[in-house]
Amino acid sequence: MTEPILSIRGLRTTFHTPYGVFPAVDGVDLEVHKGETLGIVGESGCGKSVTALSILRLLPEPPARIEAGEVRFAGKDLLRLPLDELRAIRGNRVAMIFQEPMTSLNPVLTAGDQIEEVLEVHTRMDRRARRARVIELLELVGLPSPEKRRRDYPHQLSGGMRQRVMIAMALACDPDVLIADEPTTALDVTIQAQILELLGTLKERFQMAVLLITHDLGVVAEWAQRIAVLYAGRVVETGPVEEIFRSSHHPYTRGLLLSMPGGKVARRTSLHVIPGIVPDLIARPSGCCFRERCARATAVCASVDPELQPTGRESAVACHNPVLEGEGRA
Repeated sequence: MTEPILSIRGLRTTFHTPYGVFPAVDGVDLEVHKGETLGIVGESGCGKSVTALSILRLLPEPPARIEAGEVRFAGKDLLRLPLDELRAIRGNRVAMIFQEPMTSLNPVLTAGDQIEEVLEVHTRMDRRARRARVIELLELVGLPSPEKRRRDYPHQLSGGMRQRVMIAMALACDPDVLIADEPTTALDVTIQAQILELLGTLKERFQMAVLLITHDLGVVAEWAQRIAVLYAGRVVETGPVEEIFRSSHHPYTRGLLLSMPGGKVARRTSLHVIPGIVPDLIARPSGCCFRERCARATAVCASVDPELQPTGRESAVACHNPVLEGEGRA
């Protein structure tokens, strides 16, 4: 496999609270290659969005603090770049679609002005060229009547239209890497499908690398080539999507897949439920964080924190008692 276009190693991001230090991301390793979509999945609070925001150093410090790790892009560690150099990359070569467009867009600026601002910061286009590029981008993302819509404010646009404006902003400078954080949140099913189809088309057109952050395993199955499963701020399993869906090895991944409505569980009378809750990470328990919810836990799980170990050429799992090939399905 070629060198990754974006490589994350040992990323640790904490939040300092009155109750103690909360390790939201704790030693995450990820990489994504040109033209590839990496799906990052896990339940709410597992560290998906904090990982994305840490890559571009968009978290408020304090209370957040990136304590360790590196994020390498184009031979540079983004975590150690001076802010002016980082700003030249952020929104330009590495762009992000945020989770909720209504709160991410500025309510007092028109859609066109907000896209044009990206071009003004990162290119040398004159005003006329920027206006023409805004129209081109709005057409590219399928927004009807782009000349009219560029003059609309966010509240005048539907949820799907606002999401398309966010995508146009992210694509304004033809980025090498696109981080899509829950890009279909709060959209109805039809619009979700349209947005995902659009992202897939644009990824192929521009050969971008995409980090697709979602809790929807169905989305990952259809649009990603590889998957990383996060639990309690750590990667517990990673590998090609087809391999993970066919034969996952971590009990948590297995539980997530069995919890999906339809597919292998379509004829069940009730959905599978993963027992228990995520532990308090301020007082992180010893050993494996998943052990109190895991039917496969043994004595070693209470004392030794498992590290990622290869299960194949491109896959790995962090588990002392992984589910073996052919041991059940999912």
